[in-house]
Amino acid sequence: MEPTDSERGPTDASQDIQGLVFRTLIGIMPDRIYAKDTQGRFILANKAVANLMGKSTPEEMIGKTDFDFYSKELASEYFAVEQALIHSGESLIACEQFVPNLSTGEPGWLETTKVHLRDPQGNVIGLVGLARDITERKRIDAELLNRNKELTEVNAKLFQAQEQLLQSEKMASLGQLAAGVAHEINNPIGFVNSNLGSLQRYVEELFQMLSAYEAREGELKAETLADLDKLKQEIDISFLRKDVVTLLAESMDGMQRVKRIVQDLKNFSHVDESERQWANLERGLDSTLNMARNEIKYKAEVVKEYAGIPEIECMPSQLNQVFMNLIVNAAHAIEDHGTITVRTGINQQQVWVEVSDTGSGISKEHLPRIFDPFYTTKPVGKGTGLGLSLSYGIIQRHHGSIDVSSEPGKGSSFRVNLPIKWAEGT
Repeated sequence: MEPTDSERGPTDASQDIQGLVFRTLIGIMPDRIYAKDTQGRFILANKAVANLMGKSTPEEMIGKTDFDFYSKELASEYFAVEQALIHSGESLIACEQFVPNLSTGEPGWLETTKVHLRDPQGNVIGLVGLARDITERKRIDAELLNRNKELTEVNAKLFQAQEQLLQSEKMASLGQLAAGVAHEINNPIGFVNSNLGSLQRYVEELFQMLSAYEAREGELKAETLADLDKLKQEIDISFLRKDVVTLLAESMDGMQRVKRIVQDLKNFSHVDESERQWANLERGLDSTLNMARNEIKYKAEVVKEYAGIPEIECMPSQLNQVFMNLIVNAAHAIEDHGTITVRTGINQQQVWVEVSDTGSGISKEHLPRIFDPFYTTKPVGKGTGLGLSLSYGIIQRHHGSIDVSSEPGKGSSFRVNLPIKWAEGT
């Protein structure tokens, strides 16, 4: 016979109230609260758990396992974790788990804590679980991660643009300097070249006069003839005649070389260009090769295979910068002595320029990154890693493309493809 309320002691009443409060709290908690026996069967669940599992009441959960709700693979994963906890005596604290929401069909994440459920004798009879929905937090974290990645990429592009602007300003300054030097040198070159021409003509006339005197030596008095012979021997007139001609020829050749260098400086810099123009790329290649002569002359032989391509609409100084980077890189890739081959060709509405070398080549793992800003395989202090990146940007602005093929130990080949006419509206 059950005792009446009046017959119940204060301890029994207190326990009933505690149990009621406990069940009420579990029922209203937004977090998932549940208990399972050692076989993974639910022995307690609140409404939040039932909602997650696609059930309307917690009572529908009792006696069921994860295999009644989830796929076999996912249920097996959960069961294995719980069995490991039961047998190891360890607890699971605030562990993030992927748990699909069966009521909505959407993926979700829970921050789960699982501890042992023990009987009055201390034996493990199951697990008690507390799970908090962190799906929104994970979504925000992922969004922040993506935003951070996007900001990092934008920052890198801004930094690259800044470096390209600085490099362009340097090239513009260098072009202005080259043009200024060329202008200043042109004036003395002009009058020295003119003076040498006049001097050559005067010397030739003096030698004609001397030859006329020598032809009439027989008519001179013996005393006068002796004085002239002595003077000839003192000044070594025979040597003088030959050496003066040689000196003048070498001086004239030297002046022509200086004129070519000055012209190459002007061609390379194109400082007077403010907009795109029609230009001969092969002429630009010749000027660039002359400018890079010191980088090449001890390292490689240059082979030119020009196809006589037509002029194209472009920014010549910018393309000359690209060619300079490719040619200097080719020279740096050659350790002892090799060959740099510069080819040109035409393909429908495009022309192409190819720079190949017999250098060390580029390994497969480095090849995909060679156009990245600041990426270089050269030793520290030998390269900035901007040359190919800047070149890539210039070619893109010209609506062209740049392709590379390389084999370690055999060399590399860079081909620049450019449209003959600039695209309208760009």
